[in-house]
Amino acid sequence: MYLGKRIRIAIVDNDRLTLGVMKMMIERILPPANVCWAVSDGLTAVSKSLNSRTRPDVLLVDMSLEGMSGCDVCRTIREETAQVDLVGMTAFSLDRYCVPALENGASCLVDKANVKGLCHVLCAIVNGRRADVKYASSESAQESHERLLTAKSGNVNYETFAKREREVMGLCSLGFTSKEIGIKLGIGEPTVKTYIRRVMKKLGAKIGLKR
Repeated sequence: MYLGKRIRIAIVDNDRLTLGVMKMMIERILPPANVCWAVSDGLTAVSKSLNSRTRPDVLLVDMSLEGMSGCDVCRTIREETAQVDLVGMTAFSLDRYCVPALENGASCLVDKANVKGLCHVLCAIVNGRRADVKYASSESAQESHERLLTAKSGNVNYETFAKREREVMGLCSLGFTSKEIGIKLGIGEPTVKTYIRRVMKKLGAKIGLKR
């Protein structure tokens, strides 16, 4: 496993034991990596990520944080900057968080119990590659940053939607069912329906999902 350069990694997870174990394992598997800080609350993670003196290259974000959620952490950071790569992680079903994680600026979503796999993701990201995992965003950090800024301004248009949302919308307009869309895009049908519901919510519209 080749990292290519020194990388500053930060972690936010509300389980302090998990923080210690992940820090130890990441630095053991990736010696060039430096876990510069690990915190248990979202607000602190946001503050440190937006401060030029403590900003990491990559922030690992637990999706099930208490208080400020992992999705809120990702969105708040990504609205402000594209300089921090965001990797969502969870011990729960990836299907549960994949859509909101990617929609809110995460580069990908991974199983946090698979630390070796997580380190492969870190290597890909730091070397400018897309993470080779099932749930990875088709947007760059800069594209995600610009999309969320547009959405924050209240100007809802085609570019406001994430690339995956636009792909789903396009296939819907061609008459494909949610099951057919899932097969074409390599995602589960429930995930397709979640994308459709989120698009409809943004548009203020209602729709019956085709089976």
